[in-house]
Amino acid sequence: MAVSTVTTLTELVNAEWINDAVLDYAMDVVCIAPYVNMVDLRGKSSSVASFVKWVGDTATDRGETDDLAAETLETEQVQCTAAECGVRRDITDHALEDGILGSRLFDFIVKDSATLLAVSLDDDLAALLGGFSTTVGTSGAGLSLPNMAEAASNLRKNRKRGECVYILDDQQAEDYQAALIASTSTTINSYSTPSATGNSDYLGTFMGIDVFSTSLTDTANSGADVAGGLIIHNPLSSAALGMCLARDVRIEYDRDIHNRTTLVVATARWGVAEIADLSGVSIITDA
Repeated sequence: MAVSTVTTLTELVNAEWINDAVLDYAMDVVCIAPYVNMVDLRGKSSSVASFVKWVGDTATDRGETDDLAAETLETEQVQCTAAECGVRRDITDHALEDGILGSRLFDFIVKDSATLLAVSLDDDLAALLGGFSTTVGTSGAGLSLPNMAEAASNLRKNRKRGECVYILDDQQAEDYQAALIASTSTTINSYSTPSATGNSDYLGTFMGIDVFSTSLTDTANSGADVAGGLIIHNPLSSAALGMCLARDVRIEYDRDIHNRTTLVVATARWGVAEIADLSGVSIITDA
């Protein structure tokens, strides 16, 4: 008796069933860019932004009839230059015609390109966290709660005050949470409010300051350590980091008829800079 099987009917049976809910790949969450000062250069015919700061002076003790010398009112500036960043995808006609997503593949590419550009911006900002002249932590030693408190104290010593945010490397975040678990009830109840959102890059607050985790931080000391930071993010003054945006994300398409492909190009233009050294503290601890 002849039996019709999946072997004899190969042309009618899928080799595998593909779930049309395609799983996301691992990616970082943008957590630094919302906490920096931004200069909008869109439509300004320039790729260079300037962050202007007052230069501090002091009052002078004088006698009853002593003349006062004039103090010069001064400003200084930090410049930030925008550069282009982009992502290109070349999609063959076969990929569109034979894939289960069809033309919806373009929807994913547009969304994914915007995500990659946003992560790239945060990566540029994370590279600045280890560059502050004020530092806490010990090379080769894990992050401790006293390190966290010392960072906040150093901002006060620098006479820089305002809204702050901790940006920790993933390893530092692990050390931080382990230290909270091992701490006393006084520490938990009085100094820390852990996040209740579960698996999230937001870790709650420490001493009233938001704490975030990211894997985008740079290494320090020849890779032995990682560099997080505590930064002030006042919108009008004292901000540690700044950025300029010269062009929003732009998506463009082109056809390569020789190769039967559609090119999808996403670009944006931005720049980043440290604008107030004393408004940030580098947290450098074991990787």
